[in-house]
Amino acid sequence: MKKKVTINDIASISKVSRTTISRYLNGKYENMSDKTRQRIEQVITELDYRPSRQARFLKSQNSSLIGIAVGDISNFYTSLLIKGILNRLKTTQYHSLIMDSDLSRSLEKKNIAKLIDEQVDGMIIQPIGATSEEYKQIKEAFPVVQIDRFVEPLIWPAVASDNFEKSKELTELIIEKGYQRIIVVSPPVIHSTPRIARYEGLIEAITNTDVEIKEIIAPEAKNLDVNDDYWEAITEMLNDDIKTAIYTFNGPLLYGCLKFLKEKKLRIPQDIGLVGYDDESFGEVMGPGITAIEQNLVEIGFQAMDRLLEAIENKTSKLEITTIESKLIKRNSL
Repeated sequence: MKKKVTINDIASISKVSRTTISRYLNGKYENMSDKTRQRIEQVITELDYRPSRQARFLKSQNSSLIGIAVGDISNFYTSLLIKGILNRLKTTQYHSLIMDSDLSRSLEKKNIAKLIDEQVDGMIIQPIGATSEEYKQIKEAFPVVQIDRFVEPLIWPAVASDNFEKSKELTELIIEKGYQRIIVVSPPVIHSTPRIARYEGLIEAITNTDVEIKEIIAPEAKNLDVNDDYWEAITEMLNDDIKTAIYTFNGPLLYGCLKFLKEKKLRIPQDIGLVGYDDESFGEVMGPGITAIEQNLVEIGFQAMDRLLEAIENKTSKLEITTIESKLIKRNSL
């Protein structure tokens, strides 16, 4: 039977101390030269060393596990957040446990309970609930960082987009193009801090103007059918000569709206303007090119993980919201 490689073997062959190897395995590279780090990495690769997670937990009371609870893993938007999280984890010895809440608050509670049972060292959560009262089960179990959205009052740090500022900028562009009516298409705004901020940015932009706001409330759903009743409400709002633009608050709704307008043979922007959040790359090639807000989702994920690692290491964290700048991509849909 092949002898199991130990941390002592790695230290001996690398000609460094066990402490240095331990620091390397925990991703603590400060005060470690590139040459030393590369030598350790080479030895670990050559010996095919795999540290025992169970042994490390017994010794340090750290599981080396990070819990990640997201609202809907099937959403392309979410996959980019996860990519950023995992990009940050690449340089550490932490492993991830990804839980999909499937847009269900009850499933989210079960997922959190599982992560607590797994004794994760920390958790990144894209909360489905709206208030901190709904997350009492976590208490002080481990450090938590919220991603994309956050509960109120704020009980954990959060990393999110500059939703208010970019929504205001996008609305100002709509007004600049001469539109007199904006149809907002969104799931219930009150249940999501990003949507609240986007709506507030829109209202700020139209203050002291004559621009009319109409709202279409879409369901919280993964699959959007162009035959759903709420889409038909759009055509009912176009029975006059008022220059109108549609503003969708997320990528699936933007795509669904494109399909609906195509089915109704409504031209963009000749018959109606269209803008939105998170075009997921299709905005560049669909129709005339869709003006949209592009969020830096990978960076949001990366920064959230960075703050969680800092909280785990320092046993403390700043209760603040870190804002990541988005881009307004101007195309030809207005």
